[in-house]
Amino acid sequence: MQRGGRTKEQEPVLLTLSNAVGQTQKIKVEVPPNTTIKQASIDAGVAPNGAFDVFTAGGKAVTLSKAGNHRDEVLYVGPQKVAGGSDRSSSGKGGDEFGSNLWLQDHRWHRQSGLLDQEMVASLDIGLEGHDESMLGLLLELDLLGACRSGCGEVSINREPDEEVSIRMLRGLVDFTTSSWGEVQRLFSERGMGLSLRELDEADIWIGTADCPRPEGHGGAWLIHGAGSALVGSGSFPPVRYACVRETMIDAATLVCGVSALLHRYLRERSAFWQMEVVDRWLTLTARVDDVDPELALKGLRSKFGRGTATRTSDGRGSLIRYRFPLEWTPPELLSLLSPALRMTTPTEEGVGPVDVGPFPSKTSEGGYCFDSMALPEKLSDVNALVLGVGGLGSWAAPLLLSGCDLRTSTIGLLDGDQEVEVHNLNRQVLYDAKDLGCAKATAAASRLRDRFGMTEGSVLGIPAPLGAQHVMVCSEESEEDDISLQEVVGCSEHDEVISSSLDSMQIALSCLDNQNARTLLNTACLDMGVSMVNGGGEGTRGVVEHFGQDLCMVCRYGPEEAYETERVSCQEEGSRPVSSIVTTTAYVGALQAAMALCLLAEQRGHGNEVPEARDWWNGMVSRRECGRLPWVKGGCGRHG
Repeated sequence: MQRGGRTKEQEPVLLTLSNAVGQTQKIKVEVPPNTTIKQASIDAGVAPNGAFDVFTAGGKAVTLSKAGNHRDEVLYVGPQKVAGGSDRSSSGKGGDEFGSNLWLQDHRWHRQSGLLDQEMVASLDIGLEGHDESMLGLLLELDLLGACRSGCGEVSINREPDEEVSIRMLRGLVDFTTSSWGEVQRLFSERGMGLSLRELDEADIWIGTADCPRPEGHGGAWLIHGAGSALVGSGSFPPVRYACVRETMIDAATLVCGVSALLHRYLRERSAFWQMEVVDRWLTLTARVDDVDPELALKGLRSKFGRGTATRTSDGRGSLIRYRFPLEWTPPELLSLLSPALRMTTPTEEGVGPVDVGPFPSKTSEGGYCFDSMALPEKLSDVNALVLGVGGLGSWAAPLLLSGCDLRTSTIGLLDGDQEVEVHNLNRQVLYDAKDLGCAKATAAASRLRDRFGMTEGSVLGIPAPLGAQHVMVCSEESEEDDISLQEVVGCSEHDEVISSSLDSMQIALSCLDNQNARTLLNTACLDMGVSMVNGGGEGTRGVVEHFGQDLCMVCRYGPEEAYETERVSCQEEGSRPVSSIVTTTAYVGALQAAMALCLLAEQRGHGNEVPEARDWWNGMVSRRECGRLPWVKGGCGRHG
């Protein structure tokens, strides 16, 4: 078809070119279709000094490919030695995964490299048996971990390719609804996982519902789940005294809680975790400037990574300027030197019997274990929920919350100020894949949930903006000068009205954020609206889930100094503290948040069910969390005295 005298094949091609390691510079360019990607990068001014390559989101080198083959794609430009270019050998163990595709290896999973031996995890061989959907949940988390990579390790399942697998509980977490195991194998293989379908002599892991027949003589790790309970153990199975497992609103959340705890335990038993947990890691660039005062030196030097710090040199002759910069800028050889040298030799769970890890305990006071669905409804109707933050926690919590709702009558708002999905998000943020790189998180998450659940745009609202004081505080003409300024409370963005409307209509709020100040703002809005907030947090192998009603607030519990702390412990590197993250933590915390929110709504509507207790997660072990004001917090919050 002719357009202005040109065929579509002759039309300029729109590309988005990004720095492959820092991803802080993204440029949209239009180039002739026959231009090489290399030349387009040079012309756009994003090519680094020296040899470089250009990669797709999946890590494939396309440096010399024609632009016409990559219409509307996001491509990543970087030095060969960092991005995994042609000067690296792809031979040896792991083949492409540990050779020419080192860009993916080093940067997709770099946020968990301080926790796990990544190469060991990639080389795992696992035999898996049990309930179809349960095994699929484990495959999903294994994939996000970078486990069982093609050419290194493999996961084997005793299934035939033409056997059907029906996705019910995990509908919001996977890209397909009903398929065969052969199709599942193909999809995970495309993601880089080694997955085979063959008869097993012995399985390492068994997962199933409480009413599933369990294999005799199983000696590996196992998970039994259902009725809001999940039990994890190793070796022989415990006696189950009663199992009345029917469909409930928290089935999906319970399954994810169990899978996360099981996988974490399995990895610890195989000494895949480093002995020393490196939770916070960053690199600092230091520059010396002679004959210049520190403050003046800061003004004279600029960095895309935020404002640096300056101190006077010990000899008094100049200043030392320090800038923190992303680990993605670090060559793999240097990055490897930042990992702990010692591995756990004795797993902490060794000798521990079955452990309850689900929303509700399965162990009875008489001994043995009971799986009873209690008074939990199958679905909740007319739910209006707000999820603040759709990163590590929210990308799990939002779909698991929707899985317990009547989708025809429910609405969910997704609010997140992060304007782009980054490569290192893909190891734990389940709603995103390589196609979403560069997109605003709230927008991408909303689109993904609409597609998977078949919901309308008005039912899943994605708001790519941060929550601010102007959304939750009212300006008074009698305010003191020191109070919040008029500028702070007056709407200042196109999203303000939508945010305020979402806050006004919410029945439950999930806080899945990266900083305390935003949590406190949300908590303030919840108190004003008379609704509950389910707060979650996690970093490394530590996590917490807790409920804030009308009798306790963030300021009461943590004190004003901590509650209004603005530091972002964030996946966005610029100006914030980077932390190590692993999917077993984020998935568990997000799943328990969803289960707690659903149970709170059900209780409010007269179902008479219990509400899960606040929980602490540490190294795969779950314990009850004591709520209330912390002992060292003094004074009142103004609302609760």
